[in-house]
Amino acid sequence: MSAFDPTQHPRGNQSTGHGGQFAVKAQSGSEISLGTGGRGSIEGMLCHREAGRAETILFDPMIRENEADGYTIHSMTISHRHGDLNGAAGALVNFLKVDAGEEGQDRVTALLRGQTERKVTLLSHGESGALRVIEGRAMDIDGTDYVLLKGSRKQAYRVDSLNVIDAVDGYGHTTQFESSVHRAAAAIPSIERATVDDIPIDNGTAHDQVAAVFIYNAPNFTGDRSGRGSIIYATDITEDGDDPIINGAFVFPPESGLVSEHGSIRLSALQTTGGRVSSIQPTLFSEALQYGDDVNSGARNIAELYAEL
Repeated sequence: MSAFDPTQHPRGNQSTGHGGQFAVKAQSGSEISLGTGGRGSIEGMLCHREAGRAETILFDPMIRENEADGYTIHSMTISHRHGDLNGAAGALVNFLKVDAGEEGQDRVTALLRGQTERKVTLLSHGESGALRVIEGRAMDIDGTDYVLLKGSRKQAYRVDSLNVIDAVDGYGHTTQFESSVHRAAAAIPSIERATVDDIPIDNGTAHDQVAAVFIYNAPNFTGDRSGRGSIIYATDITEDGDDPIINGAFVFPPESGLVSEHGSIRLSALQTTGGRVSSIQPTLFSEALQYGDDVNSGARNIAELYAEL
């Protein structure tokens, strides 16, 4: 810590002319601005940021920033204004859950439930889709399961609040989960801001070819965000001023409670919850409907569809 300098006191210093922290300041331009560069693939957003001794952030879709020397933030992008990042985050969580499978949930139950004091490493996701690895000791305290953070005697998380994707016995498995996250991110297609460019207008004739694909976080009736990472295979749009309606086949994760079928969504709603896949494979509308039926029945999982886009 640097020594206190009275000339830099917030009230100012008349002898030096220092105006103080709250003095009027001339400003020629904005000192905080939204990033203008393309967001690109979700792989480029992965990180390795240690948050204390026990937690490592691997993906954080909420804020990306660049800092100049010192403490001045000169570029900031807030992703809740960019639905493409929300959709990509939802797809990433879905892929990891499918990758872990029932075996992963069995490990979570075996390692984190009803323990006395067991060292574990776990992969968890937040409501925004943020991913982090946590190391700690699993223990049951008065009938509630907790993870006491490694190196701490007081800081703990309730297991039920963590949205655990997978767990491994013992400490030192951050690299293993980091590899899983990178593998999943590589399977998620590049997603950009949702637009209706080059999507044909509904003129009363059937459009058999899928013109665009969107990944978005669909709303559901439980409020648990289980509709994250849903897919829309769009065939055409219905014009309605500046907010056209996108029509197509919707594929929802089974746990969302939503039924995959033909549907519609306004562009404005889609732009806040999802984005458009940058490049897609030729797909027929009938094939897209079948994808939804297959996911509904359990014949296929939604992670396979991400990889095929």
